[in-house]
Amino acid sequence: PEDQAELKRGLFGELIRASTPYPPERLDAWRTASSSGAGAAVGPGGVDPLNGAVDWAKAEQEYTEGKITVVDDFFTPEALEELWRFSREAPCFRTVRNGFLGAFPADGNVHPLVLSAVRSLERRMPNVMAGHPLGLWWLFKYTEAGRSGIGIHADAAAVNFNVWLTPESARRSGGGLDVYTELPPVEAGGCEINKEFATEEDENRFRESLLRAGDVRRVEYRRNRAVIFVSDLYHASQPFEFPDSAENPRVNLTLLFGDRAASRQPPPLASAGGADAGLAASDAAAAKRPREEQSGWDLFD
Repeated sequence: PEDQAELKRGLFGELIRASTPYPPERLDAWRTASSSGAGAAVGPGGVDPLNGAVDWAKAEQEYTEGKITVVDDFFTPEALEELWRFSREAPCFRTVRNGFLGAFPADGNVHPLVLSAVRSLERRMPNVMAGHPLGLWWLFKYTEAGRSGIGIHADAAAVNFNVWLTPESARRSGGGLDVYTELPPVEAGGCEINKEFATEEDENRFRESLLRAGDVRRVEYRRNRAVIFVSDLYHASQPFEFPDSAENPRVNLTLLFGDRAASRQPPPLASAGGADAGLAASDAAAAKRPREEQSGWDLFD
Protein backbone atom coordinates (compact mmCIF):
# COMPACT_ATOMS: atom_id res chain seq x y z
CA PRO A 1 0.00 0.00 0.00
CA GLU A 2 2.79 2.45 0.86
CA ASP A 3 4.54 1.85 -2.47
CA GLN A 4 1.27 2.28 -4.34
CA ALA A 5 0.60 5.58 -2.58
CA GLU A 6 4.06 6.84 -3.52
CA LEU A 7 3.50 5.89 -7.16
CA LYS A 8 0.21 7.78 -7.19
CA ARG A 9 1.95 10.89 -5.85
CA GLY A 10 4.49 10.60 -8.65
CA LEU A 11 6.51 13.78 -9.04
CA PHE A 12 4.86 15.21 -5.97
CA GLY A 13 6.62 12.59 -3.84
CA GLU A 14 10.35 12.06 -3.43
CA LEU A 15 11.34 14.50 -6.18
CA ILE A 16 10.38 17.43 -3.97
CA ARG A 17 12.80 16.47 -1.22
CA ALA A 18 15.53 15.25 -3.56
CA SER A 19 15.78 18.11 -6.03
CA THR A 20 14.27 21.24 -4.47
CA PRO A 21 15.71 22.21 -1.07
CA TYR A 22 12.82 24.49 -0.20
CA PRO A 23 11.47 24.87 3.36
CA PRO A 24 9.54 21.61 3.85
CA GLU A 25 7.06 23.19 6.24
CA ARG A 26 5.92 25.55 3.47
CA LEU A 27 5.43 22.66 1.08
CA ASP A 28 3.71 20.53 3.73
CA ALA A 29 1.23 23.34 4.45
CA TRP A 30 -0.19 22.97 0.95
CA ARG A 31 -0.56 19.22 1.30
CA THR A 32 -3.18 19.66 4.01
CA ALA A 33 -6.29 17.61 3.17
CA SER A 34 -4.90 16.89 -0.31
CA SER A 35 -5.59 13.17 0.08
CA SER A 36 -8.98 13.47 1.72
CA GLY A 37 -10.99 12.98 -1.45
CA ALA A 38 -11.94 14.88 -4.59
CA GLY A 39 -14.40 17.12 -2.78
CA ALA A 40 -12.06 18.11 0.04
CA ALA A 41 -10.71 21.59 0.57
CA VAL A 42 -6.95 21.94 0.14
CA GLY A 43 -4.16 24.20 1.35
CA PRO A 44 -3.24 25.69 4.75
CA GLY A 45 -5.94 24.91 7.25
CA GLY A 46 -8.02 23.30 4.50
CA VAL A 47 -8.26 26.53 2.45
CA ASP A 48 -8.76 26.26 -1.30
CA PRO A 49 -5.92 28.02 -3.21
CA LEU A 50 -8.38 29.42 -5.76
CA ASN A 51 -10.47 32.50 -5.09
CA GLY A 52 -14.00 31.52 -4.11
CA ALA A 53 -15.32 35.01 -4.96
CA VAL A 54 -14.69 34.45 -8.69
CA ASP A 55 -17.78 33.76 -10.79
CA TRP A 56 -16.47 30.42 -12.03
CA ALA A 57 -19.71 29.53 -13.83
CA LYS A 58 -19.43 32.73 -15.87
CA ALA A 59 -15.80 32.00 -16.67
CA GLU A 60 -16.71 28.50 -17.82
CA GLN A 61 -19.50 29.84 -20.04
CA GLU A 62 -17.21 32.46 -21.61
CA TYR A 63 -14.60 29.82 -22.36
CA THR A 64 -17.15 27.47 -23.88
CA GLU A 65 -18.61 30.19 -26.12
CA GLY A 66 -15.45 32.07 -27.10
CA LYS A 67 -12.51 29.69 -26.52
CA ILE A 68 -10.99 32.20 -24.10
CA THR A 69 -11.81 33.80 -20.77
CA VAL A 70 -9.92 36.06 -18.35
CA VAL A 71 -10.17 35.56 -14.58
CA ASP A 72 -8.84 38.25 -12.25
CA ASP A 73 -7.78 37.47 -8.67
CA PHE A 74 -7.39 33.83 -9.66
CA PHE A 75 -5.51 32.67 -6.54
CA THR A 76 -6.23 33.57 -2.95
CA PRO A 77 -3.77 36.14 -1.54
CA GLU A 78 -2.04 33.40 0.49
CA ALA A 79 -1.60 31.09 -2.49
CA LEU A 80 -0.40 33.94 -4.72
CA GLU A 81 2.25 35.03 -2.23
CA GLU A 82 3.46 31.47 -1.76
CA LEU A 83 3.87 30.95 -5.50
CA TRP A 84 5.65 34.29 -5.86
CA ARG A 85 7.99 33.44 -3.00
CA PHE A 86 8.60 29.98 -4.46
CA SER A 87 9.44 31.47 -7.86
CA ARG A 88 12.03 33.75 -6.27
CA GLU A 89 13.60 31.33 -3.79
CA ALA A 90 13.33 27.76 -5.06
CA PRO A 91 16.44 26.57 -6.97
CA CYS A 92 14.42 24.82 -9.66
CA PHE A 93 14.87 27.25 -12.58
CA ARG A 94 17.25 24.92 -14.37
CA THR A 95 16.00 25.17 -17.96
CA VAL A 96 17.85 27.97 -19.76
CA ARG A 97 16.22 29.56 -22.80
CA ASN A 98 16.92 32.67 -24.85
CA GLY A 99 16.03 35.45 -22.43
CA PHE A 100 14.30 33.49 -19.70
CA LEU A 101 14.64 30.66 -17.20
CA GLY A 102 12.20 27.79 -16.95
CA ALA A 103 11.18 25.59 -14.02
CA PHE A 104 9.55 22.37 -15.24
CA PRO A 105 8.50 19.35 -13.16
CA ALA A 106 11.74 17.57 -14.07
CA ASP A 107 13.65 20.59 -12.75
CA GLY A 108 12.00 20.23 -9.34
CA ASN A 109 9.01 22.52 -9.85
CA VAL A 110 6.63 20.25 -7.97
CA HIS A 111 5.02 22.49 -5.37
CA PRO A 112 1.94 20.73 -3.91
CA LEU A 113 0.00 23.96 -4.38
CA VAL A 114 -0.11 23.18 -8.11
CA LEU A 115 -1.88 19.87 -7.49
CA SER A 116 -4.23 21.58 -5.03
CA ALA A 117 -5.13 24.21 -7.64
CA VAL A 118 -5.74 21.54 -10.28
CA ARG A 119 -8.12 19.63 -8.02
CA SER A 120 -9.96 22.84 -7.30
CA LEU A 121 -10.25 23.66 -11.01
CA GLU A 122 -11.77 20.25 -11.64
CA ARG A 123 -14.52 21.13 -9.17
CA ARG A 124 -15.01 24.74 -10.22
CA MET A 125 -14.86 24.31 -14.02
CA PRO A 126 -16.01 20.71 -14.54
CA ASN A 127 -17.20 21.13 -18.13
CA VAL A 128 -13.93 22.72 -19.24
CA MET A 129 -11.77 20.20 -17.41
CA ALA A 130 -13.71 17.00 -18.21
CA GLY A 131 -11.48 14.51 -20.00
CA HIS A 132 -8.46 16.85 -19.84
CA PRO A 133 -6.00 15.74 -17.12
CA LEU A 134 -3.01 17.88 -16.20
CA GLY A 135 -0.26 17.19 -18.70
CA LEU A 136 2.51 19.72 -17.99
CA TRP A 137 3.18 22.89 -16.03
CA TRP A 138 5.98 25.40 -15.66
CA LEU A 139 7.15 28.69 -14.24
CA PHE A 140 9.04 31.10 -16.52
CA LYS A 141 10.95 34.14 -15.32
CA TYR A 142 12.56 36.60 -17.66
CA THR A 143 16.00 38.21 -17.68
CA GLU A 144 17.13 41.55 -19.10
CA ALA A 145 17.62 39.81 -22.43
CA GLY A 146 14.02 38.60 -22.58
CA ARG A 147 12.00 41.80 -22.85
CA SER A 148 10.21 40.65 -25.97
CA GLY A 149 8.83 37.62 -24.16
CA ILE A 150 7.99 34.58 -26.27
CA GLY A 151 7.02 34.72 -29.91
CA ILE A 152 3.96 33.39 -31.69
CA HIS A 153 3.30 29.72 -31.03
CA ALA A 154 0.60 27.26 -29.99
CA ASP A 155 0.83 24.55 -27.33
CA ALA A 156 0.06 20.87 -27.88
CA ALA A 157 -2.72 20.60 -25.31
CA ALA A 158 -6.47 21.13 -24.97
CA VAL A 159 -6.70 23.85 -22.30
CA ASN A 160 -4.10 26.47 -21.30
CA PHE A 161 -4.07 28.39 -18.01
CA ASN A 162 -1.56 31.26 -17.93
CA VAL A 163 -1.27 33.23 -14.65
CA TRP A 164 1.01 36.23 -13.95
CA LEU A 165 2.64 36.37 -10.51
CA THR A 166 4.85 39.49 -10.42
CA PRO A 167 3.54 42.53 -8.45
CA GLU A 168 2.27 45.47 -10.48
CA SER A 169 4.80 47.76 -8.80
CA ALA A 170 7.62 45.89 -10.58
CA ARG A 171 6.22 46.55 -14.06
CA ARG A 172 6.86 49.67 -16.10
CA SER A 173 5.01 48.64 -19.25
CA GLY A 174 3.65 45.75 -21.30
CA GLY A 175 3.83 42.09 -20.35
CA GLY A 176 0.39 40.91 -21.41
CA LEU A 177 -0.63 38.23 -23.90
CA ASP A 178 -1.98 38.33 -27.46
CA VAL A 179 -4.23 35.37 -28.33
CA TYR A 180 -5.11 34.91 -32.00
CA THR A 181 -8.40 33.34 -33.05
CA GLU A 182 -6.82 31.23 -35.79
CA LEU A 183 -6.28 27.54 -34.98
CA PRO A 184 -3.53 25.49 -36.64
CA PRO A 185 -4.58 22.43 -38.64
CA VAL A 186 -5.34 19.53 -36.33
CA GLU A 187 -2.83 17.37 -38.21
CA ALA A 188 0.02 19.85 -37.56
CA GLY A 189 2.71 18.37 -35.31
CA GLY A 190 4.02 19.92 -32.12
CA CYS A 191 7.25 21.03 -33.78
CA GLU A 192 5.25 22.88 -36.44
CA ILE A 193 3.10 24.93 -34.07
CA ASN A 194 5.67 25.54 -31.32
CA LYS A 195 9.01 26.72 -32.70
CA GLU A 196 11.34 29.68 -32.85
CA PHE A 197 11.21 31.70 -36.06
CA ALA A 198 14.45 32.05 -37.99
CA THR A 199 14.09 35.85 -38.23
CA GLU A 200 11.89 38.62 -36.88
CA GLU A 201 10.66 39.22 -40.42
CA ASP A 202 9.44 35.61 -40.65
CA GLU A 203 7.47 36.02 -37.44
CA ASN A 204 5.98 39.34 -38.61
CA ARG A 205 4.83 37.75 -41.86
CA PHE A 206 3.22 34.91 -39.92
CA ARG A 207 1.50 37.41 -37.60
CA GLU A 208 0.10 39.25 -40.60
CA SER A 209 -1.28 35.98 -41.99
CA LEU A 210 -3.00 35.26 -38.67
CA LEU A 211 -4.59 38.71 -38.64
CA ARG A 212 -5.83 38.26 -42.21
CA ALA A 213 -7.38 34.92 -41.22
CA GLY A 214 -8.95 36.06 -37.96
CA ASP A 215 -8.76 38.41 -34.99
CA VAL A 216 -6.61 38.82 -31.90
CA ARG A 217 -7.56 39.18 -28.23
CA ARG A 218 -5.11 41.49 -26.45
CA VAL A 219 -5.02 40.80 -22.72
CA GLU A 220 -3.21 43.37 -20.59
CA TYR A 221 -0.85 42.32 -17.80
CA ARG A 222 -2.22 42.20 -14.28
CA ARG A 223 -0.89 40.31 -11.31
CA ASN A 224 -2.98 37.24 -10.43
CA ARG A 225 -4.82 37.43 -13.75
CA ALA A 226 -5.41 34.09 -15.45
CA VAL A 227 -5.87 33.85 -19.20
CA ILE A 228 -7.68 30.57 -19.94
CA PHE A 229 -7.92 29.56 -23.58
CA VAL A 230 -7.96 26.70 -26.05
CA SER A 231 -4.31 25.76 -25.92
CA ASP A 232 -3.56 25.48 -29.60
CA LEU A 233 -4.79 28.97 -30.39
CA TYR A 234 -1.69 30.86 -31.51
CA HIS A 235 -0.51 33.29 -28.85
CA ALA A 236 2.47 35.50 -28.02
CA SER A 237 3.82 37.66 -25.22
CA GLN A 238 3.47 41.43 -25.44
CA PRO A 239 6.87 43.18 -25.14
CA PHE A 240 7.48 44.45 -21.62
CA GLU A 241 9.72 46.31 -19.22
CA PHE A 242 10.26 45.06 -15.68
CA PRO A 243 13.26 47.19 -14.61
CA ASP A 244 14.52 45.00 -11.75
CA SER A 245 14.67 41.61 -13.45
CA ALA A 246 17.01 40.27 -10.76
CA GLU A 247 14.72 40.80 -7.76
CA ASN A 248 11.31 41.26 -9.38
CA PRO A 249 11.30 39.53 -12.77
CA ARG A 250 8.21 38.93 -14.87
CA VAL A 251 7.02 35.45 -13.81
CA ASN A 252 4.18 33.42 -15.25
CA LEU A 253 2.73 30.07 -14.28
CA THR A 254 1.38 27.91 -17.11
CA LEU A 255 -0.77 24.79 -16.73
CA LEU A 256 -1.52 22.61 -19.76
CA PHE A 257 -4.40 20.13 -19.72
CA GLY A 258 -5.45 17.37 -22.07
CA ASP A 259 -4.79 16.45 -25.67
CA ARG A 260 -5.16 18.98 -28.51
CA ALA A 261 -6.48 16.45 -31.04
CA ALA A 262 -9.10 15.11 -28.64
CA SER A 263 -10.23 18.67 -27.89
CA ARG A 264 -11.26 19.08 -31.55
CA GLN A 265 -13.62 16.09 -31.30
CA PRO A 266 -17.30 16.42 -30.28
CA PRO A 267 -17.76 15.85 -26.53
CA PRO A 268 -18.84 12.30 -25.60
CA LEU A 269 -22.47 11.66 -24.74
CA ALA A 270 -23.22 11.51 -21.03
CA SER A 271 -24.73 8.04 -21.46
CA ALA A 272 -21.44 6.75 -22.84
CA GLY A 273 -19.79 6.72 -19.47
CA GLY A 274 -19.32 10.39 -18.56
CA ALA A 275 -15.79 11.38 -17.60
CA ASP A 276 -14.46 7.86 -18.21
CA ALA A 277 -15.67 8.00 -21.81
CA GLY A 278 -14.00 11.38 -22.24
CA LEU A 279 -10.70 10.01 -21.00
CA ALA A 280 -11.01 7.00 -23.29
CA ALA A 281 -11.68 9.25 -26.29
CA SER A 282 -8.65 11.36 -25.39
CA ASP A 283 -6.40 8.30 -25.10
CA ALA A 284 -7.66 6.87 -28.40
CA ALA A 285 -7.08 10.14 -30.26
CA ALA A 286 -3.58 10.47 -28.82
CA ALA A 287 -2.73 6.92 -29.89
CA LYS A 288 -3.66 7.70 -33.49
CA ARG A 289 -1.51 10.83 -33.71
CA PRO A 290 2.07 10.78 -34.99
CA ARG A 291 4.74 10.30 -32.34
CA GLU A 292 6.22 13.70 -33.20
CA GLU A 293 3.03 15.49 -32.25
CA GLN A 294 2.59 13.50 -29.06
CA SER A 295 5.99 14.70 -27.87
CA GLY A 296 5.41 18.38 -28.67
CA TRP A 297 5.14 19.58 -25.06
CA ASP A 298 8.42 21.14 -24.33
CA LEU A 299 8.89 24.72 -25.50
CA PHE A 300 7.17 27.91 -24.68
CA ASP A 301 4.51 30.10 -23.09
